[in-house]
Amino acid sequence: MAKGSEETKSRAKILEALITERGGIVPGARLAQRLSISRQALAKNISALKAEGLPIESLPRKGYRLSGVDGVTALAPTLIEYFLKDNPIFNKCICFGEIDSTQRAIKKLAREGREAGIVALAEAQTDGRGRMGRSWRSVGGRNLTFSVLLRPALLPGEVQLLNLAAGLALKKALREECGVAAELKWPNDVLCRGRKLCGILSESAGEAERIYYAVTGIGINVNMEPGEIPQELRDSATSLLIESGKSWPRWRILMAFLGRFAALLELLSSDGGAEALLDLYRAGCDTLGREIKVICDDGSVTGTASGVTAQGAIIVKTREGEKTFAAADVVHLRAAGEAK
Repeated sequence: MAKGSEETKSRAKILEALITERGGIVPGARLAQRLSISRQALAKNISALKAEGLPIESLPRKGYRLSGVDGVTALAPTLIEYFLKDNPIFNKCICFGEIDSTQRAIKKLAREGREAGIVALAEAQTDGRGRMGRSWRSVGGRNLTFSVLLRPALLPGEVQLLNLAAGLALKKALREECGVAAELKWPNDVLCRGRKLCGILSESAGEAERIYYAVTGIGINVNMEPGEIPQELRDSATSLLIESGKSWPRWRILMAFLGRFAALLELLSSDGGAEALLDLYRAGCDTLGREIKVICDDGSVTGTASGVTAQGAIIVKTREGEKTFAAADVVHLRAAGEAK
């Protein structure tokens, strides 16, 4: 076993012991004996956990204590992997201080043959992209920017289903965990009061009959203050802090999303799962039933969003009849039944 792998496992066991004690003091001798390591190696691993941002107290002649993790603001990989231990899909976390794009990092791992379930996070991202080739700005230490590696049993034309699953999972996570009035706009933008909270982008590589891998990238505005949102985006963007009035541990938002996303991916992989997912999406997509404007390369169309196809395209009822759009920008004009 590689030295790095041994140290990673030791840090995980130390963290588990400290969390299990629920704020109690764990003697260093007991920890060292439990892990079959020297006190020097224990101290080194404790220092590594502190460097990740975990508030571990070293108490002379007594031991170590972790008072709690709710206040942890850092994206600590050992902490994240501890809480991912029961996730059926996502189990490995890689954290970057600054990177050009977590999407590119995951694609590189995918081409190297790495297994599905890896999550790459970044405190700061310098060249992130959203849908339609747009850039995605991320304020360091404030937002949650990550990508995940998937190897789904889907055809290339079905990649949109990953976007739909991710959008639905994110809406549910933010509503249930944070209490914000998150809305899902087709295909996968999550809004609050008409302003964008999150963006999602899925990309894939494969051949005509199968996908080799897919990468889903997500950016969530978590703890941005109003003044940190660029002036030109203040009418169209928001954050969880702005909407809820309080800051959030970003790793908890990540856990809430990955749990729900994994459940929907398992549903998608089951017999009849695609249609079951689409039924959930149709029920949870706030675009359906609304009057919308669809903006494409060759112009725009106004009508009522009436459905979603089996491939995830949106169906719009216009004066000229029904039209279907696989990729486009959508603007919500009125809610269903709202007076003109």
